[in-house]
Amino acid sequence: MPGVFDGLRVLDLSSGIAGPMTTMLLADNGAQVTRIEPPGGDPLGHQSGYRVWNRGKRNARLDLQSDEGAERFRSLAGGADIIVDSFASGTTARLGIDHDSMLRVNPRIITCSITAYGDHPLHADRPGYDGLVAARTGLLYDQKGRRGTAMEYIGGRPGPFPEFDAPEGLVRGTDRKGPVFPRTSWPSIGATYVATLGIAAALRAREVTGEGQRVTTSLLQGALAAVSLNWQRVEFPDAPLYWMWPIDSRSIEGLYECADGRWVHHWTVRPRWVFAAAEGDELGEVVLDTSYRDDPDRLSMEGDGLLSGIFLHPLLTEAFKKFPSAAWEAAAGSAGIGVTTVRSPAEALADGSFLADGCVVEVDDPEVGRIRHVGTVLDFSATPGEVQGPTLPSGAHTDEVLAEADAARPHRSTAAAGAHPGLAHPLEGVRVLDLGLGVAGPFTGRVLADLGADVIKVHAVHDTYWAGTHMGLGTNRGKRSIALNLKHESGRQVLERLIERADVVTTNWRPGAAARLGIDYDTLRTRYPRLVFCNTRGYEKGPRSDLPGTDQNAAALTGTEWEDGACDAGNPPLWSRSNMGDTGNALLAAIAITSALYHRDRTGEGQEVGTSIVNAGLLHTSYAWIHADGSPGDWAHVDAGQFGLSPYYRMYECADGIWLFLAAVSGEERGRLFRAVGGFGGDVPEDEAAALLASRFSEKPAAEWFAALDEAAVPVEIVNEEFCRTIFDDPDARRLHLVSETWSGGVGRFEDPGLLVNLSPAHAVIQRGPCLCGEHSREILREHGFSDAEVDVLVKEGAILDAPVETAGAARAE
Repeated sequence: MPGVFDGLRVLDLSSGIAGPMTTMLLADNGAQVTRIEPPGGDPLGHQSGYRVWNRGKRNARLDLQSDEGAERFRSLAGGADIIVDSFASGTTARLGIDHDSMLRVNPRIITCSITAYGDHPLHADRPGYDGLVAARTGLLYDQKGRRGTAMEYIGGRPGPFPEFDAPEGLVRGTDRKGPVFPRTSWPSIGATYVATLGIAAALRAREVTGEGQRVTTSLLQGALAAVSLNWQRVEFPDAPLYWMWPIDSRSIEGLYECADGRWVHHWTVRPRWVFAAAEGDELGEVVLDTSYRDDPDRLSMEGDGLLSGIFLHPLLTEAFKKFPSAAWEAAAGSAGIGVTTVRSPAEALADGSFLADGCVVEVDDPEVGRIRHVGTVLDFSATPGEVQGPTLPSGAHTDEVLAEADAARPHRSTAAAGAHPGLAHPLEGVRVLDLGLGVAGPFTGRVLADLGADVIKVHAVHDTYWAGTHMGLGTNRGKRSIALNLKHESGRQVLERLIERADVVTTNWRPGAAARLGIDYDTLRTRYPRLVFCNTRGYEKGPRSDLPGTDQNAAALTGTEWEDGACDAGNPPLWSRSNMGDTGNALLAAIAITSALYHRDRTGEGQEVGTSIVNAGLLHTSYAWIHADGSPGDWAHVDAGQFGLSPYYRMYECADGIWLFLAAVSGEERGRLFRAVGGFGGDVPEDEAAALLASRFSEKPAAEWFAALDEAAVPVEIVNEEFCRTIFDDPDARRLHLVSETWSGGVGRFEDPGLLVNLSPAHAVIQRGPCLCGEHSREILREHGFSDAEVDVLVKEGAILDAPVETAGAARAE
């Protein structure tokens, strides 16, 4: 069966990380991707990820700055569907290949531009290396978390219990204060997700309207995607339920060293199970008699849970140290508890279960032989994808592609003017039932709502607590809520009525849960053949399927925590507070759903789609690959101090204690650096260069060094700890919808990162503020044919919760 993008032609002009990763996802799912590089090849072609991200693509060299090269590209564009670029702002217009110019060549073209900062006038002209964006946005301060949480920091508040520090001995990654550099390129990862989602949405809009579409995003928006649930400012931050501790820098997160020196990630933390299992001289087989939610000894997510974690941390450390990691993992698996050994990317890629699932694949690389790397990360029942082949040398298809350009005829649009209806938003007219749990499920619905879908959040009647937390609010922006008791026959009947009118049903339930309620895809497809059904998982399809899947456990399993903490340098692992395991799973799900809707509009066929948190984690470490014998490939590692990847791509502390990030990647940039700094040149060995540069930067304040290096055209940024505060009052950020201001019961005014991808003419939209549990139950039931009297009966029976906004706050406070 062909992939969901079969028949589409993509021209890939991108460089770096986000663009190549985006077009990799298109190629994996059937698109013919032709990579266009400059005559000398891609200047960033040395990075290890290119061996992965450019797989399955054709590769041609073409000089877009020459008249002949530009004309040939226009010929190729006439027969293309999608163009992806990562040029600096204004470059496509200067080359004559901007969206408006391409529309004149091909009225159905979709262009996707990934810049550093988009159109923000203060940032648009700044250099766009990932580390520089992470510095300028202050994302490097979010890796270990901010004291009191990012929300409290943004509000200028210390957070609960300011008199308490992190427990003694709690070290993540390098043991120092200040910003830290993670191996994962979070701005580019975020941009990859939202660019791919934007392209899928544009394809759906084009299928309905016949019009070409413009998609834009940026590394800035990618960074905002990474912290989209952490950076919030609300009117009433002391509202009951709102504050949660897991992103507080003082909090424990369940990382513990075992007797064999290996680390495990235990999440969610169940102290009673740990202490009972570790009580004797051998690790006991203990099964708790309660679920996490009902466990009286669990660490709650409120303030008391923070204090409990601080006091229990030394005891938990001692308990885990008694037994080896494999024993803990086995005992936890038997008990249905989340404990995962922290692995390197090489260990993850060597996992036979991953290979069997397809989230890891083996290919024959023409340069280094048989290798393993991340496989397909999207599941489609009707249009499955597959890796199309290895990465081929730069220019391997130049003659073939140039011949196609020379033979191409001028493109003529097949869409008659006015023949198709317009769309205000790409997913206008699409109704989504969101039955997701936690973060990984509901965040899918949030991003679909931002694309114009009517998303109905199906809460459980007991979801009042979670819906009022900062995570619950952040994941449920743009939706309406109905609260159902699915253990009640009438509640299940209501759900069936909702499904009758739905285009999409999305869940992230454990295997078998949907089938027990009769709402699994195999059951529903016979009655609703046009339905798109999505169920995402924690792990691969295999022996881990029944285990509790979390952001933290997947980050341990796939190598993200290993690399972000610089474990190869001897550090403990680091669970980044901007980690995108849950949200990455959700964005992959949204990509799959939107792509399946595009397929349905073409064929009338619904299908089942899915992905996993593990798939997201493998995508995050996709710069890594291994040889078939298990030996690791060649990728850059973070140094022990977590400053960066090399002396010329890293942070330096200046005389005033403020940090600079330097990105002198090319030889020319390093030459300018040597002249600006003085005292040494390019003949200094790298292991000495970092010490020399650190010494020089410590002599002056950061602002002086920034001015000097910026004047010398050396890519540099100050690591801006305050960015997360100032962006909410930035009028340009508001005008560009980088931040949004809505309203939600309980917390009042609600501000958070806004639109993560921009489209036109069918544009993204922030529809409303976060919904509370059962806030719109009556409204939704009326739409589905229920009378007020029937709703009253359902409430009385306990089948639904009817909690309109004026009473929702009181219900939450009880």
